[in-house]
Order: sequence, then structure tokens, then C-alpha cells
Amino acid sequence: MIKQFSNFSQRSPGIIILPVLVLLLLYGPAHAATITVQPGERIQEAIDLAHNGDIIEVMSGTYRGTLDIRKEVSLIGIDSGGGMPVIDAGSIFGSVFMTANNSQISGFRILNPNGDGIDVVSSHNKITNNIIEACGAAIYLMVSDGNTISNNNATARCQGVMALLSSDGIMLAHSHENLIEGNTASGASMGIYLYFSHNNTVLNNIAHRNDHGIAIKGSRNNTIQENCIYRSKEEGIGLLNGCSGNTLTKNNATNNSIGIYIRDSSHNIIYLNDFIDNRKNALSSSSNNRWHSPGQIDYPCANKSCTGFLGNYWSDYKGNDLDENGLGDVSHAFDYNCQDDYPLMIPSCDLIKPKMIHKGIVIEQ
Repeated sequence: MIKQFSNFSQRSPGIIILPVLVLLLLYGPAHAATITVQPGERIQEAIDLAHNGDIIEVMSGTYRGTLDIRKEVSLIGIDSGGGMPVIDAGSIFGSVFMTANNSQISGFRILNPNGDGIDVVSSHNKITNNIIEACGAAIYLMVSDGNTISNNNATARCQGVMALLSSDGIMLAHSHENLIEGNTASGASMGIYLYFSHNNTVLNNIAHRNDHGIAIKGSRNNTIQENCIYRSKEEGIGLLNGCSGNTLTKNNATNNSIGIYIRDSSHNIIYLNDFIDNRKNALSSSSNNRWHSPGQIDYPCANKSCTGFLGNYWSDYKGNDLDENGLGDVSHAFDYNCQDDYPLMIPSCDLIKPKMIHKGIVIEQ
């Protein structure tokens, strides 16, 4: 039997009942209830039983069937001794649907070789610390804003004829102001894919062994920062079909077919990225972008402090640094009418040391 616990203590009947009811009507329950789901029980039954704000804790085990998180609840996987609880749907329609705002799913292994892993059509949710193996999209946001997608491992894995279909690790379609942070996406057609999605932050993710690492199409004003993209069959980073106002900084694209590919996309800012040992580090067509920092930056050079505009590091740059300011003496031209005027002589991660924030104090590394 699914067990429900509440932090409310029992109260004696009497004249205090009416004031308590009035307070509950005005302010709602003081504490969320916790519902526990054990192997052999149904998670969906717990969701249906829950009230907004409740916590559903799911113990280790395998739970079959699809889920619809249609209430504002937190669905938390608990390793009770048998590893992460597993949601095994096997449905071409998907595994987990998040249709309520302000909900959460964390700590699950989600398997679906026939369809999507988590489909989101709501806002201000949290999807964290999950392992997702799916065919279709591991995590798919559609018209969903203000969500946090963090520390998930998203892998495309298909069976049979489903393997012929395109699959994505993390996909955003018409979804804005989301945070995509600390995830790993692999084995997909698109590792991380922004499709007509604006004002998102894609931070500190790993995309490896995908056809396309981080792909951005028709999207504006996104921040793509501190991601590591490697071994993509096509491009590591791609901006296509009218992308503008995006900032790409401190990313590392290594051992891809193309480090960065830009087509029909202008007015983006690309600086302090490292393009290393790609078959072709950059390819740009019908695009006009800024390949250096928007302002001057203080940085160390030749045992002194320098200030200036900073571009990107290119492993195939052949120029010199005779004035020892850490920048190439001539521009790095990598395509017709396209060049980096401030190419770095060493990778940006060695030039600009990362900062760590500890208890509100910025510590130089």
C-alpha cells in the first residue's frame, strides 16, 4: 500500500477547529506531505493521490508504464539499496510527461528504446540527476519556459527499426529562458538542440559522440558557455537559419568534423572558445559575426598584466606573437571574408583562469 505521511500533528476537537480551518484556507497547508512508493506499487497512483506541493519518494525497483506528472509535486528517486529506481515504459508515446508547472523529477533511471524519455509541456520545473536512455528525445521541452535541466545523463538508445529515426539528447522547441546545466548528451543526432528557442542558458555540459554536438536553429539571445563538445560526426557547434544575438564563450570543441559551423546567422558574439584538432576548425557562410570579446579584458601575458580584446584559440593558427601580448600578430582567416582579429596563442582555459565561488567569495584558481 502506498503510504502517505504528513507533518501535521493531530489536534483535539474543540473551539480551535474553526480558526485552524480559516488559516488553512488563507495560507494553505504548512508542510507538504510525503508519499512513499515501494516496488510492486504504481507511481501514477501516488501522483493521483498527491496534492500540490507534496513529495513522492520512490524506492529502488523497476516500475513499468508511462507517467503523467499533472500536479505540482516532487518525484524523487531514492536508492534504498538496489540502485536508482527504474522507470521502464517501452511506449512509442514516451515515458514521463510533465504537464504541470512547478514540478520536479530527480534521481531516476528512465529507459525507453521505443520513444522519448521525458516530455515537458509546462514551465518552471526541475529535471535533475537522472540517467535517461531513450529513442526519440531523452529530454524534450515543447513550449516550456523557465525550466532547470541539470546534471542528467541523456543517451540516445534505440531498438530495431526505431534506430533508423532521428534522436536527440536534450531538445528545446519554442521554449525560452531555460537553464541547461551540467548535463551529458551522447549517441544522438543532436546532442543539445535549440529550435526557435530564445534567452536560454546552456552551461557546462558535455556533448560527445553525436552527429551534431550543440545545434542552434532560428534561435536568439542564448548563452552557450563552458561546454565541452567532442567527436561529433558533423559540427561541434552549429548556428543555422537566422540565429542572432547569441553569445558563445569558453567552450571547447575538439576532434569534431567541424569545430563550429555557421550558416545564415549574424550578429552573434564568439570569443574565448578553444577549437582544437577538428578536421576543419570553422566554417561560415552568409554570416557576419563578432569573433572577439565585446569589450576589453584584463589578462596575464609574459609575466605582466595586459588589457585588450580577446578572440578564440585555433589549433591551426600559424602566426607569431612577437610583441608577447598573448595574441597572434596577424588575424586568423578561416573562411572567405571571415576572420578572428585577436587569435589566442594558448587555449583560453590556460589564459583566463576559472573562478570558484565559495560562500559568496570569488576565489581565483
